Amino acid sequence: MQGDWQADPAVAGLVRQLAPRRVTAEQGLAAIAALAQTVSDDRTHRLEETDRQRADLIERLKQIGRRQHELAELVARLTSELDAMPTAATGDAAAMRTDLQQRHDFTARNFEEVQRTIRYACEAPVRLDARLGAWARALQRAAQP
Repeated sequence: MQGDWQADPAVAGLVRQLAPRRVTAEQGLAAIAALAQTVSDDRTHRLEETDRQRADLIERLKQIGRRQHELAELVARLTSELDAMPTAATGDAAAMRTDLQQRHDFTARNFEEVQRTIRYACEAPVRLDARLGAWARALQRAAQP
């Protein structure tokens, strides 16, 4: 039954120990092996916290992707507006063009910064999957009589 691991202090402690992303797969495997030596016959508890973190991370990446799409559309719209304005404008038109150029430049920089973040962030679920898979296999081995 999902959620039962929280009622078991040993398993809950293991989950808290393994959940941070800074914990290496090797550290996790060692902790699982140590716990497997001490738990009762019911060794099939799931490490739901890591799975939850992975799902949360993927949802945040999707949100960033949607925001990035909106930024791309905004940059394109601002570019079109800039292209439609005369470069030799004077007076209020020149002030409007300067304001538009600043908005465009800020939005484009923001888009580029988020792109760099996305590249890095997309690696995190892959690392979590690898770690979770190694731990799941260790738990399966430990659950066998």
